Amino acid sequence: MSENLTFFIGKKMISTFSKMHNSLFTKIILTITALSFMSLFGVSGYINTANSNKPVIKVDDLEISQSEFNYLLQKELAKLKDTDTLSQEEAEARKAEISAELAKIKLDDLLLENTMKKYNVDVTDSLVSQIIQVSPQFLNNGRFDREMYKWYLNRSGLSEQDLVAEIKRNIGRKILIETQVAGFNVPEVLQHQMQKVLGQRRTFKYIKLVADNAKIDRQPSKEELDQYYEDFNEEFRVPEKRDITVLSLPLETIEKSIDVPDDEINTYYKEHIEEYEQPEKRHVLQMAFENKEAAEKAEAELAGKDFMVVAKENGQSEEDADFGAVAKSDLSDELAEVVFSLAKGQTSQPEKINGSWQILKVTEIVPANVMPRGQANAQIKKTIQEERAYDGSYELMTKLEDKLGAGASLQDIASDFGIALAEVKNLTEEGSSDTVSADIAELLKNKDVLDAAFSYNAGEVSQTIEGDDGLVVVEVEKIHESYIQPENEVTAKITKLWKDSEKVSVIQELADNISHDLEAGDDISEVASRYNLPVMKTMPITRGETFADLNFEEMKALFSADKNEAKVLQRGDDYVIAETNEVYDDSAALNKADKDFLKQALQAEMTQELSDAMLRGYAKDYKVEVNYGRMGIND
Repeated sequence: MSENLTFFIGKKMISTFSKMHNSLFTKIILTITALSFMSLFGVSGYINTANSNKPVIKVDDLEISQSEFNYLLQKELAKLKDTDTLSQEEAEARKAEISAELAKIKLDDLLLENTMKKYNVDVTDSLVSQIIQVSPQFLNNGRFDREMYKWYLNRSGLSEQDLVAEIKRNIGRKILIETQVAGFNVPEVLQHQMQKVLGQRRTFKYIKLVADNAKIDRQPSKEELDQYYEDFNEEFRVPEKRDITVLSLPLETIEKSIDVPDDEINTYYKEHIEEYEQPEKRHVLQMAFENKEAAEKAEAELAGKDFMVVAKENGQSEEDADFGAVAKSDLSDELAEVVFSLAKGQTSQPEKINGSWQILKVTEIVPANVMPRGQANAQIKKTIQEERAYDGSYELMTKLEDKLGAGASLQDIASDFGIALAEVKNLTEEGSSDTVSADIAELLKNKDVLDAAFSYNAGEVSQTIEGDDGLVVVEVEKIHESYIQPENEVTAKITKLWKDSEKVSVIQELADNISHDLEAGDDISEVASRYNLPVMKTMPITRGETFADLNFEEMKALFSADKNEAKVLQRGDDYVIAETNEVYDDSAALNKADKDFLKQALQAEMTQELSDAMLRGYAKDYKVEVNYGRMGIND
């Protein structure tokens, strides 16, 4: 590609793109449509930081600073769920994994932006604006809705600049990379080889070791139970619980609080009059036939019979024969021309319409009309209130904060809005509590609400929390402190935990012994007999099938092992010890659907590899610097 090649993308260039690669503009729109389903790492942006920040990724003159990277990392970490259940080690590993993935994405972004600059791929703001304004997720009744657009940005954690930059990169990637590798055909020899690998069948011998089934031949002593209680007393901790009062203002309540003057309703009505215009409709009956002779026969029968009776006698159901009330726009042009030429009660002659011979009858005509403004008032008011609910929630949140700051109680505020407060007893940090209504139970699944409930002291009121469905304020009434239960109250639980631990130790020791014997060359059947364990055998299966609830990666490991090579697979506290018994290279035949899927999967994988290689090819002359240490990536 010549470095003098220039793409100046504007309104006049849309047709040029269409010729380049199967309506690229349409594909760009589809790409933007898919933005709402981006993966965890699909969103990237640029945040200005101080010039003194050291770069962590640099491609020629483009760079990502350390503070910018940390900001983006925190945004990604904030999206994670169930992090409270992770140990510190697991949390650090998750963070390192996300850091590494984010570093790769930001490096690719800089490589792409530098390549766009090098080859003068200039995407104008006007084109980006056009794309945004026709994207379905921003449309309301077919028109661009700025409130929906703002809501989307807010929900996605994006600034407008972030979105614009992402769209420009998508276009650049389409031009510089995707159009170059599109249509790549997977070689037949590779398809055949993969089919052979995936179709290979094997039988397996295996032993299952289940911790719950392990036998313990003794009972714990008093000293052992005491020691277990002392060593694991956190297992017997009753978590902190709280009693709270909740003020919930649903969006519906917020909408109703928004005043809409009568003159504004009148203006909306005039500007959207087409929405209240009802076109003429006609109630239509129809009979359809394959040939003219049959239609003419039915026409003759109509002389003395009801239309629906004749239709049924000619094998047509009432559902098929009765169109109901339809407007012109509901029908094809040919059909509408006949239907809307008939008078009320008139039946047409047999007509060939849309490939079949039809007889039509109009039983009722509903004239066109316009819904009076008075009748449309409530609907218009609700529409305007819904449109303003986004801004209205911010205004209401400010009023709530002012009232709370001035000393108003939740009861005072609830009375102003005519709503009832909800009392929640014995709330845990996981969101469980004594019985509450379904609405409040759903509300308590909100992490922000739970955080507020456990972040304030007794007698304190939280700040206003903005949720997806409205505003929430929490008051902490009482705190039930966490405590460790006395040993004499949890003796049965201590005994069970001790036994469970002993069972795990027994199974682990047994798995180690079996593994040692197999490594020494003993046959799996002999080893199983030695320990009084049953040996099970599978039918011939492919790597796409499973046994003993093994997952795909575990099956992959078994199919990669040699015949009679044992694999010890740990599944929680349990073990599956398996080895290949027989290998069948005749390959189970794949059906056409499976072959097509295999080809598509190979094509997608190889296209992605080619895309990555092409981006690296563009970047071979760039000066690239990556400081993994500053990003907290040690490996």
